[in-house]
Amino acid sequence: MKKLMPALVALLLTLACSLTGAPTVTPTAIPATPTAAPPTDTPIPPTAVPPTPTPLSPVISLDTAGRLSTFMSLRQADPVRALAFSPDGSVLASPAAEAMEFAIQLWELGSGSLLRTLHGNAAIVWDVAFSPDGQLLAAASSDRSARVWDWRAGSLLESLPLPNEVASVTFSPDGQTLAAGGVDEWPIAAVWTYAVGTWQQQTRLEATWNIPALVYSPDGQSLVGGGTSRNVLVWRTSDGARLFSLYHSGQVTSLAISPDGTTIAAGLCDATDVNQQCTRGAIWLWDLRGGTRIDQLPDFPDWVEAVAYSADGSVLIGGSRDGTLRFYATSDLRPVFVAQSPGGIGALAVSADGRLLASGGGSGEIHVWRVEP
Repeated sequence: MKKLMPALVALLLTLACSLTGAPTVTPTAIPATPTAAPPTDTPIPPTAVPPTPTPLSPVISLDTAGRLSTFMSLRQADPVRALAFSPDGSVLASPAAEAMEFAIQLWELGSGSLLRTLHGNAAIVWDVAFSPDGQLLAAASSDRSARVWDWRAGSLLESLPLPNEVASVTFSPDGQTLAAGGVDEWPIAAVWTYAVGTWQQQTRLEATWNIPALVYSPDGQSLVGGGTSRNVLVWRTSDGARLFSLYHSGQVTSLAISPDGTTIAAGLCDATDVNQQCTRGAIWLWDLRGGTRIDQLPDFPDWVEAVAYSADGSVLIGGSRDGTLRFYATSDLRPVFVAQSPGGIGALAVSADGRLLASGGGSGEIHVWRVEP
């Protein structure tokens, strides 16, 4: 054993020397080879792409009126006497007559389908109007009533009895008052106003013959109505005082007030032949604040049955019984566009957002217009 000790010591010294100053080696992790996923028959869904929203059509204005064209046509069995858009522009109301049992049709404009039919009137419905909040629809009828519906539910909420034919209805801009115009005791006509909700009568404003047209000023401070007697009357809504009586050369069948509340537009027959057939239609313009006539536009071959303003107030629109549709710049009253509405024109309506125009007439055709891009 002693003979082996020197050899062992020498071996240990040799090993120690060989380890002195040797570099430290840091181990490197070797990534595991991934295991391939087993095949599957379920396809991997592609990344979802959100649908592109349908662009809104441009607003009808002085700059765009020349690009108007019809994009939808509807038809009812009776002449079109009135049209009204719901405040959101999604529904168009059109009253019918005998052929459809005096029903009011509600058209869904997204699809052009008939959404609902409101029954309950026993004679011709001359006018319809939506409340500003879009909850109610009112109708004026020859059956001596003004009726009010919850049109979405299809339920009749109120039937207001009146002494004779009712020819016009309109809601005040704040939605708190419903006005109905018609015959009282011939030759006396009247406008009756009611508190929305309670339906209690508030005022009775007297006129002559009948009230086929009735409209509130945008600020709600004036109510303008009349027509059959050739007179259009302006009342102050706060106390019912008559402010002006505006005389025309013929019977007035339609009224509109400019969005800025300064001008009244009246559609009428301006001249007749020996057989009392209308040979010239016109729009007369009046200053609402002073009751003076501004101008007249005698450019129509037949009775101007409907007038309307574009929502921005830059364009005045008139439609005559023969189907002529004329557009004027309100700044200087120059004509800017002329079109033809097949089937004639007995009613016009412009949607609240100003993007749609509806026209309808004696043939029962209803045309919805928009500005093409």
